[in-house]
Amino acid sequence: MRWKILAGNVVTVVLISLMGWFLVKGRASEALLQDVAPSVMRSVALLEAVRAQDGDQFVEAVEAASKSTEVGTVYTGESESAQREAAFVVSQSVSRHLGTLPRRNRPAELVLLLNAEGHVLARNAERNLDAGRDLRSEFPAVRQAFDGPVGHSVRDFIRYGDQGWMEIAVVPVIADGHIRGGLLAGFAVVDSAARNDGERISVGVGYIFREANHFTVQSLSVGSQREKEELGAWANSAAAGGDLLVRGRAEVRLRLGGQDYLARTMPMPGVFTQQAGAIVLRSLTDAQAPADDVAFPVLATMLLGLAMVIGYNLFVAQYFEKPIEQIEEGLLTIVNGNTQHRINVEHAELGGIVYRINQLVASLTGEGDEGGEDS
Repeated sequence: MRWKILAGNVVTVVLISLMGWFLVKGRASEALLQDVAPSVMRSVALLEAVRAQDGDQFVEAVEAASKSTEVGTVYTGESESAQREAAFVVSQSVSRHLGTLPRRNRPAELVLLLNAEGHVLARNAERNLDAGRDLRSEFPAVRQAFDGPVGHSVRDFIRYGDQGWMEIAVVPVIADGHIRGGLLAGFAVVDSAARNDGERISVGVGYIFREANHFTVQSLSVGSQREKEELGAWANSAAAGGDLLVRGRAEVRLRLGGQDYLARTMPMPGVFTQQAGAIVLRSLTDAQAPADDVAFPVLATMLLGLAMVIGYNLFVAQYFEKPIEQIEEGLLTIVNGNTQHRINVEHAELGGIVYRINQLVASLTGEGDEGGEDS
C-alpha cells in the first residue's frame, strides 16, 4: 500500500513539474525569438553600410593611384616593352599600397595595368602573365569603365581564373582629357572575408555568387566546411528562389550544421553587375538557449519536491507500519485461541482503534477487560 501511495505522489509531482517546465521554457523561447527577425533586419542594414563604406574606400584608393605620377609614367614609355616593364613594377607597388586600407590587412592579390584598348600590359604576380588579355571584351565592368563618362570608376565582383571570385575596382587613366589606359585592382573573396564582417556586426554572414545558373558559397562565417556545403546545396535548390539570392531581399529559414537559422538575403551594394549577394544569418538555436536557464529552476524544484515527497512518504509509512504490524500480530494471537490476550499499542492516531478492538474482543469472549496484556 505504501508503495502505491508513494508512486502516486511521485507521478503527481513529476507531471506537474514537467508541465511547468514546458510552459516556462515555451514562454521564454517565444520572448527570446521576438527580437531575432528585427535583429537580422538591423544587421542587413549595418552590413550594407559596412560594405558600401569599404567599397568606397577601395575605389577612392584605386582612383588616387590611377592619378599618381607613378602610374602616369607607365604610359610615357616609348615602346610597348618599356610600358610593360614599367607597368609590372608599378602594379607591385600599387598592390602593396592597397594593403594599407582599413580592414584589408593584405596586399591586393590582383593589380593590372591596361592599355587604351583594355588589354593587359602587366600584372603584379608575374611580368608576362595575362599580357595582352582583352579584359574590355571579357568583363562588362571593364567595358563600362572605358566606355562610360570619362573618368568613370566601376566597382564589381568578377571571377578571374585561378584567383577565384574577386572584388575589383576599375579606373581609367586619363591624360589630356583622353583615356590612356586603366588600372584594375582586386581583393580575393577569401574564407576570412565573411568572418571578419560577421565579427564587425556580431552576426553570421555569407557571400554567394552566381556562375551561369549555378550558385556558389565563396565565404561563410558560421560553422565550417559542412555548413558551407549545406548552404551551397540550399542555394541551388528550388526553395532558395534563384536570383533572389543575389538580386532580391527575402527572409528564409535554414538548417545548417544541426542548427536552425533565420536569415535574410541582400544584393551587394555599389556593384556594377549583380552576380554577388550576401546572406545574414542568426541562429535560432542559440537565441533560444537561454530559455533552458530560465526553466532550470522548475526542474530543480521538481527534484527537490521529489526528494521531499519520497522522504515524507517513507517517514509516514514507517510511522504507521510498525503499530499496524503489532495490531495484526495481536489479532492473530486472539484468533489462535488466546482470548485473554489484549492489544497494547500506544499511538496517537491508532490508539482509539486499538481500544475499540480490545473492547470488542472482551465483549465477544466475556473474558478479562480491554486493558489486557502486552502484545
